[in-house]
Amino acid sequence: MIATLKQIAWHEAGHAVVAWDQGFTVVLVSIQKLGENFGRTMHTPAADCSIRSERERENIVAMGGWAAEHRSGEAADVTYDGSDLSCILSRIAEHAPDRMAIELGSAEQEAERIISANIDRVEQLADELLKRQELTDPAEILRIIEGS
Repeated sequence: MIATLKQIAWHEAGHAVVAWDQGFTVVLVSIQKLGENFGRTMHTPAADCSIRSERERENIVAMGGWAAEHRSGEAADVTYDGSDLSCILSRIAEHAPDRMAIELGSAEQEAERIISANIDRVEQLADELLKRQELTDPAEILRIIEGS
């Protein structure tokens, strides 16, 4: 399945809004193709995934792209971003293999809840991404997400 630019924008905006909700600082949101990647979102600080609560926050952020993509109405058949899912599965497998289903399901549910509660923020950021392709100023990204 080939994603549309709108779908990619919603996906990346979802990661950004969920990262913001989880207390991270979003430093980059882009829908510019880079190698094989169609979009990317970066936040700080990096979590220590050996700590359960930090790993769970990172997993929720990773699921935010899928949750927003699902809510966009753009994709008939929404699929998990392979790299997002691989990242989550490797984190859990490394640190808590016996909790795989619990942590994955929990991250998915929480990401869906956050996206539903902030759908206007996701749409606002996705629209801005469609106009500009890339945002690299953390203060500006925050203003867009918070609507100020």
